[in-house]
Amino acid sequence: MKNQLSTLPYRKWGLLLVAAAFLLFSYFLGQKSTSSDPINLRPEVGTRGIGLGGAFISSADDATSPLWNPAGLATLQRGNLIYDLSQGAVSLAYPIKPIGTFGVNFLDLNGGDRFLSDHVANPIGSFELGNNQALFSYARKFGPLQLGASTGYSRAAYYGSRWAQNYDIGVLTALNTHFAVGIRLRDISGVTIRHRNGQVLQTFDQQLALGAVLTPHPLIRWHNRLDITPLCLGTSLEIGSDTIAARVGSTFTFGDEAPPQSWSLGFSLNQLGKQLHYTYLNQENLEHKHLVSIGMSFGTTQPISHKPEAVVLSAPQTPISKSATETEKREQPKFTDTAVQIAKQYDIDVDLMLAIIYAESNFNLIAVSKNGAGGLMQMMPETARELGLTVPKYQDKRKPKLDSYIDERFDPHKNLHAGLTYFKRLLEKYRGNLTLALGAYNIGPGKVKVAGPLISSGKKYANKVLSRSQHYRDNAAQMEADLKRLEALLN
Repeated sequence: MKNQLSTLPYRKWGLLLVAAAFLLFSYFLGQKSTSSDPINLRPEVGTRGIGLGGAFISSADDATSPLWNPAGLATLQRGNLIYDLSQGAVSLAYPIKPIGTFGVNFLDLNGGDRFLSDHVANPIGSFELGNNQALFSYARKFGPLQLGASTGYSRAAYYGSRWAQNYDIGVLTALNTHFAVGIRLRDISGVTIRHRNGQVLQTFDQQLALGAVLTPHPLIRWHNRLDITPLCLGTSLEIGSDTIAARVGSTFTFGDEAPPQSWSLGFSLNQLGKQLHYTYLNQENLEHKHLVSIGMSFGTTQPISHKPEAVVLSAPQTPISKSATETEKREQPKFTDTAVQIAKQYDIDVDLMLAIIYAESNFNLIAVSKNGAGGLMQMMPETARELGLTVPKYQDKRKPKLDSYIDERFDPHKNLHAGLTYFKRLLEKYRGNLTLALGAYNIGPGKVKVAGPLISSGKKYANKVLSRSQHYRDNAAQMEADLKRLEALLN
């Protein structure tokens, strides 16, 4: 019964979204279509989205999201910068919790229609001169819903074109671990771009697009998109992980002027926050069919809680880098990775952080204990909720949903921040006694008195963590290897 109740909000929002999509669909079918005008549409930009057959409506999740569905920005945990070499587009987004995620996109910065050099020997470049756009976007997550909006200015591919303001809105939600849907409404006010002499150069009608992504397996994703005005269908299959993925897609356009069908194939690489996206677009009206973009993530993960008072980011005055048997603080290796920056944020030695993760989950993102603790730092559901994480109420907490969108304990960033926040609180409670704090982290603070001593199971756990921490300090190679394991998970 509890499990059914926990999924009720998702079903409720899903039904509302489907109903809204049906109403919008009915409205747009009744409108007069102008899709026969070849310059009626804003050009599609973004190597990754185009490579998915344009089916990036329900799976948008990077800085280029506003070009497809601005709601996708809401999933960003770190800053993201992407430059599309082929189309001269710069996309930048950064999350500011708990306010939301902000993004900017500048399109067609090239002086011509090719990247750097307009020459037949240059295989990269397909964006025509003009069609400049400047978009400013905002998105935020409200429970299971992601909402986003963009406003900006566009100009046509003509010298003397004026700028005209336009608007986009989008909604995206994951109905369950295998299915997500999205809606995008573009140019909701209608846009007309004129020449300086008053001549109409380009018009934008309202454009509605629906999207759905099916994930039958963590490594397989089927993306789909349906544009109502003008009528267009895009579909693609993507295989791989967040680190490396390959895809093949196809687009079918129903109009007199546009190419009726095109197909694409490509891949994406994401290693240590650096991204590379490539797409080969086989479209008959394009002379240059190779699309390439590069990107990077930057900044530390934002605080996890929507309740600022729930997470204490400032370090307490009690020093925590010494155990009861240590007589001096040992210097940390000079790393600059994300994991190290997080440890510094909480004033915790890197070797101690790694040792806790090793003892808790052995760096397994989806580890679940026999008591129902989950994730890297093995957070119990009740504790995770107190720290601001979204965790459903399970009928059997030993069988949680492993989807990080549903149970945020399985988001590595949020789990690590929550675990370190909780450990810091324990360290303050036990007045800097590392052994007691570790024991309380394992067996619960209710079983550990401030003056001690620890019961056997808590003491055994504390000794395991302290022993592993010492091992890291004595073995730099092992410490570096496990740091790389953690860094790969965080990126």
